[in-house]
Formats: sequence, structure tokens, C-alpha cells
Amino acid sequence: MIIKNIALILLLTLNSCALYQDSDEPNIFYHFSDFETLELGKTFSDMIISNDQNAIYLSDYNNNALLKIRSKNSLALEKHIIVGSHPIALDISPNDSLIAIAHEGESYILLLNSQDMTIYSSFSVTLMNMNDIAFINDTTLIISSKTDPSCITLNTLSGEETTQSVLNGELAIDQENQILYVATSSSLKKYNWNGLRFNQDPNISDPYGFVGNIHHIVYNTQKNIVFICLSARDNSLKVEHLYSYHGDDMTFAGKYQIKSPGLSAAISQNGDRVFVAPTDADEAGVFIIEFSQSTKLEESYYLSAGNLAPRGLALDQDEKNLYLLVNIPGDDDSFEPYNDYSYDLQRIKLNN
Repeated sequence: MIIKNIALILLLTLNSCALYQDSDEPNIFYHFSDFETLELGKTFSDMIISNDQNAIYLSDYNNNALLKIRSKNSLALEKHIIVGSHPIALDISPNDSLIAIAHEGESYILLLNSQDMTIYSSFSVTLMNMNDIAFINDTTLIISSKTDPSCITLNTLSGEETTQSVLNGELAIDQENQILYVATSSSLKKYNWNGLRFNQDPNISDPYGFVGNIHHIVYNTQKNIVFICLSARDNSLKVEHLYSYHGDDMTFAGKYQIKSPGLSAAISQNGDRVFVAPTDADEAGVFIIEFSQSTKLEESYYLSAGNLAPRGLALDQDEKNLYLLVNIPGDDDSFEPYNDYSYDLQRIKLNN
């Protein structure tokens, strides 16, 4: 009788468990599949988009490589080429034919054909620890260094190098007027090109008020405004804005509050839309913030798939898509060397 009672109790218990059904579905936020990403898993130092908008070029710092990504329709890796030691900066020529690569790990400039990624030419230069590179025109480059006192120019036809009276920093070019803007650690400088040399403009911006680390500089032609993403070297001072300056007289054009240092910026062709990649996340995630240039107020937020990177934001000329480098949580769980902070490429369709 006792055995029968025990069996009956077990049967009722099992039935009660089987009858219970939880109809409440869990709250799921931001599926990974919601993001359009191309998995690359590299440590990138720079990103540029071609003028025809069909390709994105990425410098793979740790693996000494340049990647060409097809951006038309779906994202896909089109070409991969080994370059020099630690490629640090890229630029594309005004006629879209050449990619210039500066290396931090050796005194070596490489020019590649943008279409097939074959080597066009290469040059040894006197700079060490190069930091940035920019085309002044189709045949002349300006190159900066982290440690040398001044920049150099390089003629890509003759290979002639000229030392310039230009302070080192992050470079932005007004190619139409051949004006160079240099974001140094203390302030923004302006230089005018005479065909052979740069001369410093009499207009000088006010100092930032602190010693800065420059993450990105962008020049917008239509508004004639320079935008600077920077942080303070003094960790006790927190920079919470994107800085902007008028290109003509170098006066301050305003701050955009992002609550943490800016890592990268992208500006629409007409200069009305300003996109910023901040360093820090908020409670819901990491967002690209869109501002109105006229009001300096937020217009839209775009959720990224992970943490963002310096020089890691680009806007296509049609202003339909943002491209950003993202460090997705969990990507760094690897025993491979040089795999810290590996990044993928994400595309975000914009609200137009």
C-alpha cells in the first residue's frame, strides 16, 4: 500500500510539471544578426573610402597588410596584400587611382594601384615613426611623424623629399585651395601651399587648454570647418566634446557634447550632418551620434555592434551608409599573438 501511494505521488508530481508551460518569452536586446558586419578580426589603424564609393581600404597594423573591401551591395573582402611594417595611415589620390601608405615600423612609403592593389612605386624617406599621410595633389604627399620635429613632402614622380616648416600632427587637406590643417597636441595650425613649400598662415587657433592626443581630424569643404576628435593626456581631465574650427580665420566653431572623447568623425557633403564615434558606451550600448551642424544638437543615434576605433568612421558620398570599425565583445578571446582588440567592419543604413 505504501509503495502504491509513493508511485501515485510521483505520478501526480510529474503530471503537474508537464502541465506547467511558461508562455512568457525572454526579453532579447540587439541580436547580433541585427547588425550588418563583415567579420575580419584585425587591428586597423586607418580606413578610407574610394571616391566612386565601391571600395573601402583598411590598414591592418598588426599583420602588415592592406585590405580592400567591396562595398557595393553586400560587404566582401576583395583583396589582401602584405605591405611594410605596421602600416599606420592611408590616403587616396584626388583622381582615385593611387593608395598611399605610411608605415610606423619603417621609413618607407608605398603607393598601390587602387583597382588591382599592385605596387605602383615605393620610396625610402628620412622620417621615423610616421603618423599620418595626405595627398596635396595627384603627385605630392605630405607626411608627419610622431617623433621627428617637422613634416616632409614627397614628389611621387621624382621621389624628391623636402623638409617643411610644418609641425607634426594629424593632417587634413583643403585640396581645392591647397591649404593644410594640422591638429597638434596643443592647437590647430594652418599652412598655405605655394607649389613647393608650406607657409604658416597668420591665423592661429586658440589652444585647447590641455595637452591632447589627436584621434581624428576631418575637413569639410562646403562649410569650411575643421573637426577634431581628441582626448587629454592627463587622465584626470575628461574631454567630453568634438571640437570644430572655422577654416578661414581659425576661430572656434563650436563643441558637440558626446560625454566622452571622440574617436572618429564623418561629415556630410554639405556639412549639415555631423557623425561622431564616442569612446564610451551608455546604458544601452555604443552609439554613433548624429548632430546638426547649425544647432550642435543631437539628431539621431545609431547603435554599433561593439566598441569603436580612432579613424574608424566613414560616410559614403550618397549619405546612405555609415561604415565603422567595431570591436565586438568576445572577439578577443583567442590565444593568437597580436589579436588584442580585433575589429570587424559594420555598415549602418542612415535615416535620410
